[in-house]
Amino acid sequence: MDYLDPNTRARIMDIIQSRDTGEGRSIEELTKTQEMLKGQESERLRTFCTTQSMVPGRDLDAYGMLLATADLIKIREDFDMRTPGEAARAAAADELYQMRWGPTRVPIYNLLGLCTLLYPPERTSYLSIAKYLISTARVPVDGTDLSGTRALSHCFSTKPGFDLEYAQILYDAGGDVNSRNRYGSTVAQEIVQVYEPGDRDAVNRAHAALEWFFLHGGNIDLADGDGFTVRVTIDRTLRKIPMLKGITKLMNAEDARRQALGDTCCALCARTGESTTLARCGKCKKVRYCVPGLRACQTLDWPKHKKTCKKF
Repeated sequence: MDYLDPNTRARIMDIIQSRDTGEGRSIEELTKTQEMLKGQESERLRTFCTTQSMVPGRDLDAYGMLLATADLIKIREDFDMRTPGEAARAAAADELYQMRWGPTRVPIYNLLGLCTLLYPPERTSYLSIAKYLISTARVPVDGTDLSGTRALSHCFSTKPGFDLEYAQILYDAGGDVNSRNRYGSTVAQEIVQVYEPGDRDAVNRAHAALEWFFLHGGNIDLADGDGFTVRVTIDRTLRKIPMLKGITKLMNAEDARRQALGDTCCALCARTGESTTLARCGKCKKVRYCVPGLRACQTLDWPKHKKTCKKF
């Protein structure tokens, strides 16, 4: 599948390829690793992932094709056959969790998201399958593709997907909007890179996606592998484009909301004690975070917090 119009894709690819100096490992080597990347290696993997296509007849095995048929009854029957006893359920869930398809190694919930784009009339059925896999099969929703991206990020990145209903399903099942991919960035970095600022629909999607990101605990101060944050992207680029001032206003409103909450909320995601369980930093005893068993907020915020932790 192609997610961008040909002209936009061509411009992006020309820019990326013109910057490739050949430094670092080859794409063949990078696809054999899972670590976070930066610089040329990050751009090289990004180029590879964004230029690949999912071709069902070529890339899907028997189970992948079963998912693509959007037949929930058969999906249930298949899972029942995999689990002759209660002890087999965990193993069956893990088997499904480990499955990958296509050149970018798409996991199960990412594949269902792609299917909603490939076969739009069956979208409701694909969401029903996702709900079944979550509630009954208990397949975790945090599987990552070759780029290290999870289904939650893909389904509201606006490139290509923008499905807030599916995003909510995955979020309610434990999806984390602050998860970072192999480039070190959260989905917000994709959201604010509006390639066509004159396209009102694209701008509206970006605005709605960033608003959803904030409402679900998103943080724009997490640095990617090259040290850039979403805030930097907004400050350097979006403030200069009139059509994108709404995104800047969203950021300012979120900053004001977090400042008003002070230390009564998680320092990373801004959830309060009314919506989650908070614990203080074990060193400074000042800053609060969601407890580690719930989310990785403290770990994600440590590169920033460690600079001031001992000063309290």
